[in-house]
Amino acid sequence: MNLSERLTDAEERIRDNAVKPLLALLPTWVRPNHITGTRLILVSSAFILYLFNKSLAPQIWILTAAILTDFIDGPLARLRSQCSRKGAYLDQIADWCLGIWTGVLALLTGLLPAIVIVLMAAPQIGVLITDRIRVARLSTDDGRKRALAIAMGAANSRSTTIERLQFVTVLLGFMLIVFSKMTDRAIWHRIGLGSLYIEIVLVWLFLFQGIANVIAKR
Repeated sequence: MNLSERLTDAEERIRDNAVKPLLALLPTWVRPNHITGTRLILVSSAFILYLFNKSLAPQIWILTAAILTDFIDGPLARLRSQCSRKGAYLDQIADWCLGIWTGVLALLTGLLPAIVIVLMAAPQIGVLITDRIRVARLSTDDGRKRALAIAMGAANSRSTTIERLQFVTVLLGFMLIVFSKMTDRAIWHRIGLGSLYIEIVLVWLFLFQGIANVIAKR
């Protein structure tokens, strides 16, 4: 077990123990996929609501609730031994929807420079490309498995602590920018941008690591 796996195991144990009292209150018929589905419903509701009401306050509350569900479905699945590929795939879709809509909201405030999005998205595309190159170098059988894992992400392997940290960092940045627009407090805007700058540094480091692995043919 490498350092990343040990770190992920430790983080999951801490998170599971932290929310265990709350999970004990949930009825037995509530499944992890129900929680994940709730996140999708909340994000969809936030989007539809924004079409009719441009107020940011409801968005903050709805999206905060959606974010909280992301801290519950995984621990619930592990606690009740209900982990599944379908659930992991649904969780990935819900996270993407949540991240995209909060990002769009942040852009709509006019306080998020588009270049920040570009600096986050461009290296991520590069990471995907380097992964594809590494897939092409594998044997046919291993390549198929690896390609499937890359295509479906969390549906085939659990997210690492670093990946969760990236997601939380991005969400925090977007949400704080939206919150700064609502409250007209510049401090939240600066903290939000700082959070996104951290993500930019991380994703570029991962890109350079991927390029190095390709060059080294690993």
